[in-house]
Amino acid sequence: MKIIATKDNLQYGINTVQKAVSTKNTIPVLSGIRLKAVDNKLYMAATDLEIGIECFVAVQVLEEGEIVLPARQFSELVRRLPDTKIAINYIDSIIGVEIKYNDAEVNIKGWPGDEFPVIPDLEEGEYHFEINSTLFKNMVKQTVFAASSDESRPIFTGALLEIEENDFKLITTDTHRLALRSSKGNIIKNNNINLIIPAKALAEVSRIIQEDDENIQIKGNNNQICFKSSDTLLISRLIDGRFPDYRQVIPDKFSTVIKIKTKDLQETVERANLFSGEKDGTSVIRLKIENGYLNISSKSDLGKVDENIPIFVEGEDIEISFNARYILDVLKVLESEDLKFSLTGPLSPGVIKSGNHDNYTYLILPLRN
Repeated sequence: MKIIATKDNLQYGINTVQKAVSTKNTIPVLSGIRLKAVDNKLYMAATDLEIGIECFVAVQVLEEGEIVLPARQFSELVRRLPDTKIAINYIDSIIGVEIKYNDAEVNIKGWPGDEFPVIPDLEEGEYHFEINSTLFKNMVKQTVFAASSDESRPIFTGALLEIEENDFKLITTDTHRLALRSSKGNIIKNNNINLIIPAKALAEVSRIIQEDDENIQIKGNNNQICFKSSDTLLISRLIDGRFPDYRQVIPDKFSTVIKIKTKDLQETVERANLFSGEKDGTSVIRLKIENGYLNISSKSDLGKVDENIPIFVEGEDIEISFNARYILDVLKVLESEDLKFSLTGPLSPGVIKSGNHDNYTYLILPLRN
């Protein structure tokens, strides 16, 4: 393998794939990034056997070939290289490469390319559909934060992808809250799908999708799913199991509904969170709806906050407590100026929706007083 590349292209490729590099080092080659030069493209790949990422960047290929280089050393070296043409040549005697730039030379040992696992693109998958990449990034942003990080309950560390006809839904829950985002996509193969995708895989897809990618292709089978854009491919294992029936927990009738400016609510909750009473690591704030106002209060050993916000309200007065962080998490991803907050009682879940459309639902359980 002999190539000439730019620092920017090498850096782009490394940044795209490096989150999939294994950190457990049980299989040494998985701690590396595979480089494969062919047709004036350098394909770069990494995998931890749960997630695999592959992308390509433009290079001048003088001689085709492949090598796996240790990810940490290779990425740190490239980050520190000068902004000039970089030559990378395979050295058979050390199973590694020499990297030349200006009048300097660096050697890095690695592993043979054929020892690296194959990352399939699942061309013959059981399902295939596509969706606008910007829209998909938005769906991921508005849901993955509500997934659990508790690996002892793997179902809740994933997101349910539910497709019926051309209706796409992405749902996450950690059992304390639930986020649901719906949209439209283009079905190419198989109309009805229920899959549980690891939330960390979706977060990676969102990170590596470029804004100028018009559509992202999604295909796979019952064990793996593949996301493919113009120059990048990510494949992930699916989570086996049955996702809870989210429809049963979302109320359809409410006793109190308020409409409020998103920014006003976020800024007030942020201030209240500074003095929220910590209860088992939970930031407790109290909401009181009365006489056309939303009162938000909190109290700790360091001080207290008590604020009133004018609101539009329908229904009964109510007092209810929530985890401040759970409210702030959703306010950071809402993209509407106004929101609707619907409540049923002090011990029943609240539901937050965007004020101008009905494609997003966020359910949050209250805290007992």
